[in-house]
Amino acid sequence: MTEQEYQRRLEAAGQKVFGKDVPLPRGRTETLKLCKRFLRLKEQRIKQRHRAGAGGVEICRMRSDVTDYIVRLLWQECLATLEPAFRKKLNLSVVAHGGYGRQVMSPGSDVDLTFMLPGNSSSVSTDVAKLIGDFLLYFYDMKLKVGHGTRSVGDCLKLANESMETKTALMEARFLCGKEDAIKEFRERFNKECMEGREAEFLKLRQEDLASRHGKYGGTNCVQEPNVKNGCGGLRDYQNLIWMTYAKLGTLNPHDLVKKELMTPAGWRELEQAYDFILRTRNEMHYTEKRASDILTLRLQGFVATNLGYRHKRILRRIEAFMREYYTATRDILQRSSEVMDRFHLQALDDESTRKGLLSFMVRRKTAQKRADKFDGFIARNERLYAEEKTLFKDDPSRLMRLFLHTQKRHLRLSPELFQIVQESFRLVNASFRYNKGIRETFEAILSNKGDVARVMRQMHRVGFLGRYMPEFGALTCLVQHEFFHRYTADEHTLRTLDMLDELSGPPKAGLSLYQTLFHEVNQPSILYLALLLHDAGRAANAKAHDAESTLMADAVCRRLQIKGERRKMLLFLVDNHLLMYRTATTTNLDDPKVIGEFSRIVRTKEYLDALLVMTYADSKGTSEASWSGYKEASIRQLYHNTLQFMDAPADFMRRAAVPMDKVRAEVVKELGPDFDLEISAHFQYMPRSYFNFRETAQIAEHIRQFRQFFTQLMKEEAEAGLLSVMTWTDHVEQGYSELTVTCWDRHLLLARISGALSAESINILSADLYQRGDNVVLDIFRVCNTNFAAVTSKTARQRVEASVRQAFLAQKFDFGQAIAKTRKSLPGYDEVMAEIPQRVYINNELSPDQTIIELQVVDRLGLLYDVFMAIGNMGHNVTHARIGTEKGVAIDSIYVQDENGRKLKDREILDALQRRIEEAVFG
Repeated sequence: MTEQEYQRRLEAAGQKVFGKDVPLPRGRTETLKLCKRFLRLKEQRIKQRHRAGAGGVEICRMRSDVTDYIVRLLWQECLATLEPAFRKKLNLSVVAHGGYGRQVMSPGSDVDLTFMLPGNSSSVSTDVAKLIGDFLLYFYDMKLKVGHGTRSVGDCLKLANESMETKTALMEARFLCGKEDAIKEFRERFNKECMEGREAEFLKLRQEDLASRHGKYGGTNCVQEPNVKNGCGGLRDYQNLIWMTYAKLGTLNPHDLVKKELMTPAGWRELEQAYDFILRTRNEMHYTEKRASDILTLRLQGFVATNLGYRHKRILRRIEAFMREYYTATRDILQRSSEVMDRFHLQALDDESTRKGLLSFMVRRKTAQKRADKFDGFIARNERLYAEEKTLFKDDPSRLMRLFLHTQKRHLRLSPELFQIVQESFRLVNASFRYNKGIRETFEAILSNKGDVARVMRQMHRVGFLGRYMPEFGALTCLVQHEFFHRYTADEHTLRTLDMLDELSGPPKAGLSLYQTLFHEVNQPSILYLALLLHDAGRAANAKAHDAESTLMADAVCRRLQIKGERRKMLLFLVDNHLLMYRTATTTNLDDPKVIGEFSRIVRTKEYLDALLVMTYADSKGTSEASWSGYKEASIRQLYHNTLQFMDAPADFMRRAAVPMDKVRAEVVKELGPDFDLEISAHFQYMPRSYFNFRETAQIAEHIRQFRQFFTQLMKEEAEAGLLSVMTWTDHVEQGYSELTVTCWDRHLLLARISGALSAESINILSADLYQRGDNVVLDIFRVCNTNFAAVTSKTARQRVEASVRQAFLAQKFDFGQAIAKTRKSLPGYDEVMAEIPQRVYINNELSPDQTIIELQVVDRLGLLYDVFMAIGNMGHNVTHARIGTEKGVAIDSIYVQDENGRKLKDREILDALQRRIEEAVFG
């Protein structure tokens, strides 16, 4: 439907509702009733057209036209109530600005109006103020959001020069109704008073605003929950391009960039389609939420994908298809707008150099020649790399790889012209190009330059070259990851891991000394960088075990790049085991020497161990900040140091693990003194042997003091109170958790009582060490954090937990279900998406010789552990140890279980029954 056709239909629909040549005024009640009916009718038609597949620009323009119609009709209605003499002398322009001014109105957009007066005085009479108030009241009664102001042209221009936001909003001011004197004056004065001579300043401020906004929203368009308006590659980036085009070329139509050869026709089509898609997405977000909404949350993505017509059977597949298209659109806007801004910047540099001084032509020419550096068919100028000839890649295809080595060595960026030439030369990147010896040697040289690899890989990826040279990585482009804790798309996550690795070669940083030292000692940096580049390549295959698929792809890359011998072994080891250290540290009992021994046998050498630790750090930090919490880092470093000790002297390590009890006891006696002889004897007699492995003397002494406190309470308090636990809290603020130590008599469903109390207060359990003494007293150590992954330092929260535990201990029956349900909020849409994430409950009887391990990989919810512990306890089994992890909504837990006699579960019927009960507890 063309604009003219729509306007004719709009006029016909308006006449049908409001009538033709009806005498004014109609009266407020009648006018308001007709406006609501008209608006309801048109909104319904527009929504139907949107759902039928109309583009985002078309829908926004239709809504803007409807609003225009209502604004003009209501203004005429209000004017009709005035005295003719007053109406005749009224000189006021009703002007649309902002999004409404550019005729881009999504369903939840504001109606931005300026009542503009000619001249420099903004004072208005009481009658004019009443007119404007009566006019705006119609919009409030129709439940429309209105942003408005009444100002003179002079004040508008003054505000525009004081505020960049006001300047850009008024730049697209559009006359709606009233008299045109003020808007004509504004247009005549705007360029002279707000733009001329200020272009460079305006462009600089727009670039600063762009950088600030991008930093606020993650610095990438590939975040899991993007902001469609202000995020990288969002609507604001397109609008920013319009404003900068106006400042530079004096036009609000970005298509004029093609005429000025600042953008190719193909680039414009790409930009136009991307902008239309994002507007269509935003329109659907507003329709779905029934309000203005700019954050495309995980919960919302499923609804939007479904309503936009993605027809995949499973909701995750619909989301992946939709979000891949969304990320591609934002990437195109980001890339094309950046290209134009770079051209503007380079033009400004050329203009500045031309104006400088009264140098003669020859002097300027010699200066320019000195600045420009020519090599290998390229020219380096203004920190950019240019091509001497457009045919340079056709003449020598290997330059396609060498150009990135040049940008690395000389710290250059691709000029917009060279960027375009590279994209036009992709047909040269074929099988023979990928197998070419010189090209692969250049690629390896790039990967060998510690500290400056990520920047170059991003350049390669941004221009589209990296994915063509290495298709294994190319398949990850804009790939949505719904696997638990990933915050970015697969390609962005991979590049961020390279950023983290580069960071380690920089100046020393607090907390990074170990990783920086190990990275400095790496002899094969190219292998480590390549391992990170390929570690998630298998995700594109949608295989259950992406690490295995990634290893197969890495092997194919080894053959293509001729990586052999020890270098190949290390690369395949790192890719195949990139999750090994993280999983071992967060799901196993690190106090068990057998765990350390098994891990050491897999890793084999210190070189592999060092490389794996550095890779684990980069992978976790590149996933999200929350993936590298203090507690997790402490666990990984504990695993690293224990493994290092085991590798140095396995026999000594095992001997230390089985430290002589007499020696430990002597140190504890020295710490506590003879007054604790009875408690010390009981502790060493009844505590299990594994408790003393790797445990500090001070900690053992503190536990004995807590046992004394428990028994003292038992003797002094009333009989009922003597059954209660003693609970102590120790904060580890820097590592992001608190340690809750519980001492009490063992009893049925003990862990369910404690975990229920914690869940009711929204406190997460990170891990638990659970010990039962031979005298039927237990010592349970829980590492816990709040919902912000920080230590639980709130005294009131601690007191509420202790009160809840006390109440659960005293009651014959207890149930935290209701308290947990009140805290947890159901999220329709989000729950549906999370329910499709692969989940499992696995009973593992192979890892431990004396314990059965329940492995959970399920959607997390408040009270999950409470339900699981209740199920285990109701079957009469005991939980001896637990490693609890929660990553972006998914619980990854390992729970160690024995029967009531302290033995491993072996009977098949009992194991099957346990599996069923746990699945019932987890899945309902």
